[in-house]
Order: sequence, then structure tokens, then C-alpha cells
Amino acid sequence: MSTSSNDCPLSEILSLLGGLAEYPKAGFCDLVARAKPLITGEAQLQFDEFASTITQLSPDAREELYTGTFDVTPACVPYVSIHLFGEENFKRGEFMAALNAQYAAIDFSPNGDLPDHFANLLRYAAAVDAAERQELVHFCLLGPLAKMARGLHQENPYHALLEVILTTLAAAYPGLQAPLSPLEQMQQHGTACAAVSSGCGCGSHLVSEALPPQLSRSEPALT
Repeated sequence: MSTSSNDCPLSEILSLLGGLAEYPKAGFCDLVARAKPLITGEAQLQFDEFASTITQLSPDAREELYTGTFDVTPACVPYVSIHLFGEENFKRGEFMAALNAQYAAIDFSPNGDLPDHFANLLRYAAAVDAAERQELVHFCLLGPLAKMARGLHQENPYHALLEVILTTLAAAYPGLQAPLSPLEQMQQHGTACAAVSSGCGCGSHLVSEALPPQLSRSEPALT
């Protein structure tokens, strides 16, 4: 599905939501105003909650809130590769390198942040075709965004924004569920599998399954 419930292209909505998920800069309230009429259905109430709170803050207070939310709260770290692989897994670097290659192919700019920031992935999903967008949503966004939302108090305006994004994606892709990430699969197998041993049922093939096909590569089993 490529449109929202009011027939606005999903790409336009994701681009605006990606902008709102970035560090708040000049023009932030203009982004809120542009996005507001495009968000409909269940997500509309969530967006109104976000907008009414965030726009009442001063620019300095918005910046402080953003930093406290995404740079200080471990459960809400904005870099999806940490949620997919764990912070210390070297696969994070390979994932980001693959993202950078995809970005370069279409002259997409990550706006000075790491390529796996969820704001960049939302904006990138808005820039690609429908098939690639769905793969990004499925493998790279649904699981990390849900984990981030669970890590925030409901009183935090960015909790409402994450819920807006998740609700928008659920409406666009009914029934689509996030697969277990490689990190979650390793955790299910216990600490004995923390190094992704080739003798375990999980291994490098699960890492590949966690990536959209255009980002994954065939690799030997890790030891």
C-alpha cells in the first residue's frame, strides 16, 4: 500500500515524520503544521497529543527534551542497528556501510547523523519505491520503533510521535509484523550463543534475514 487513509502518498507522510524525528531545528513548528492535516484516523489523536505539547515548548526546551529522550535514555537510542544487533556487534558497522552505499546510489543525505538513525530510515523509506519501502519497514523499522516506544514514558511527547509512526505504518501495511532481530534470536538461545557460534541454530543467516535483501550479503558462518 502506498497511500494513507486520506489518499496522501505514504512517502510524503514518512518524509515529514522523519523530519520531526530529527534533532529539532529552525522550522520545526512549520513541519508540525505541514504534517498535521496529513495524519488521519487513529494516528490523528496521537499526533495531536504530540503537536500540542511539543509546540508549546521553547526551542531550547525542545532541544533539551530531544537530547534527554534519545541521547540519554538507553532503551530509546535512535540508532536501529543497536536494536537489531546489539551495541558491540561488528555487524552494526556492516549494516551502516550497506546503508551508506544505498544512500549514495540515490544521492540521499543522512543530514550529518549516522545512517541508521531512525529519522534517516524514515526519510529514506520515503524516497525509494514501494517494494523497497516495505522491506525497510518490515526488517528495519517496526521492531526497533516498537522497542523505543516501550522504553519511553507516555508523558513524553516523543512517545506519541513514535506511536504516530507505528500506527501510520500499521495502517499502510496491515498485518505486517516485525521478525525477531538477530539480537533477540541470540538472546533466546542464551549466553552460549552470544558470539553467534556456527554450532548453534542461529548464526550469520539470521543476520542476513534481519536485513532487507538489498542490504544483506552472503557471508560465511561466524565463529
